[in-house]
Amino acid sequence: MNRSVPLGDLDLINYHQQGYLILREAFTSERIQALLDAVNRLIDRALSGNPELRWMDRENRLPARTGHLLHPEKYDPAFAEWLNDDLAPQIEALLSDCPARHSLFGMLASGGGQPYCQKWHRDIGKPGVPGEADFLKRFHGKFVQFNAPLLAGDRFLNIVPASHLRDSTPEEIRASADGDQADMPGALIVELEPGDIVYYNANLWHRGWNPEGINRWTLHCAFWQSKYPVMKHEHGQREAFLTPGYLDQLPPMTRKYIERYLDRYPEGEPKTLLEL
Repeated sequence: MNRSVPLGDLDLINYHQQGYLILREAFTSERIQALLDAVNRLIDRALSGNPELRWMDRENRLPARTGHLLHPEKYDPAFAEWLNDDLAPQIEALLSDCPARHSLFGMLASGGGQPYCQKWHRDIGKPGVPGEADFLKRFHGKFVQFNAPLLAGDRFLNIVPASHLRDSTPEEIRASADGDQADMPGALIVELEPGDIVYYNANLWHRGWNPEGINRWTLHCAFWQSKYPVMKHEHGQREAFLTPGYLDQLPPMTRKYIERYLDRYPEGEPKTLLEL
């Protein structure tokens, strides 16, 4: 099923200028089915008692947002093979061909008619503070995250294109302060189907928006250049990754991403990105 879509110069230019890149039909239907099967096997195991999952609707097999899909208790070879075969070349290109390390690997999940509405935010930058744009530029290209849906009709990510390298406007700051029902100037709904993927800089103004509670399974993962130490928001995974035999079962690139995470794991209290 290896069919990694190479990124061209124009793709990279658009990503760096706009802060996001959508690839259509980047993965085969066989790959998507393998990932769906992996999620359903995880649900089967959770319904039998191990691992524990949070649920939107247990009876209808609807998990809530789920993290740590590469951890031993939730691991399925399909996740690691996808990362190894399809994702790795794209991630490396978006991180300027620098060695990447694992950060987060999970699934955004909602549904069962239960609304999910975030307010507008940046993940790391602090809107309106002095030097905001300089901070955003400092870390652009050093990390990347992505959404890749497994269910049809994924239109739950809202972004403001090209907002990732500039100061926040007064209108954007007001929209963020006004709560999850606020309108944001220049907003775009990212519409995806299974097989598509959107890579984006998490310092774009963005939100998750599913007011109707439509069923959603969207793989959501992040990677950093390996020169950066493991930070507070991604801390706490070392013990699981050091489970005897765990690393030996991983395909080569997936194993490298985990090993680089372990190599950059701090002793003592981890720092936040703002403290680096």
